[in-house]
Amino acid sequence: MLVDDEGLALTQRTQPRMVLMAPRFEGDDLIVEAPEMPPLRIRTWAGEGEWVPVRIWNDDLRVPHPDRRYSDWFSSFLGQSCRLVHLPEVVKRPVEAPYDKAPWHVSFADSFPLLVIGQASLDLLNEKLEAPVTMQRFRPNLVIAGSAAHEEDEWARVRLGGVELATGKACSRCSIPLVNPVTAETGVEPLRTLAQYRRLPNTVMFGHKMLVTTPGALRTGEALEVLGCCP
Repeated sequence: MLVDDEGLALTQRTQPRMVLMAPRFEGDDLIVEAPEMPPLRIRTWAGEGEWVPVRIWNDDLRVPHPDRRYSDWFSSFLGQSCRLVHLPEVVKRPVEAPYDKAPWHVSFADSFPLLVIGQASLDLLNEKLEAPVTMQRFRPNLVIAGSAAHEEDEWARVRLGGVELATGKACSRCSIPLVNPVTAETGVEPLRTLAQYRRLPNTVMFGHKMLVTTPGALRTGEALEVLGCCP
């Protein structure tokens, strides 16, 4: 996670250029590339570095800042002083209430470990848009093919191979889907169109946040079995 000098989490909400950074793994190392920047190699954290206080939403944590060189790279690209921090296994961040109890924890994601979206949900949205958007706008962890549009809203429990997931809550969308993932420019779509048929009183919903009840390995093409639906 990137934080500013006050330790507050940075996201595309205020730094849309973050969408232009492309991370990939090379062995155990994380390589980050960005326009007009040399590739950054982030090596596996081994306990070194200063531990600093940070805040992500309502959670105050103390986590390590592994290497100033990493932070300098991100600061240069974003044009803002920031630090790269790491969430080690010894630091436990609770999932959003009422699920904020063992065994559930979340990393530096907004509130839940996984976001699930059906491909048909995006297809329906794109039928209504003048210019279609990609699933990248919504940043899901899992994309499900073969379900009906927004059917994921109804799943209470599902199984994917040996992995079982339970529903958390519908995903209330912020401004990040307005950021074009290719150019980092912002606009009014797709949220303006989505609000015409997916609006609740104070928000727009798209996708479903889920918890891992039985962990395991997931592979592309895994069949989904619905174990229970929401009442």
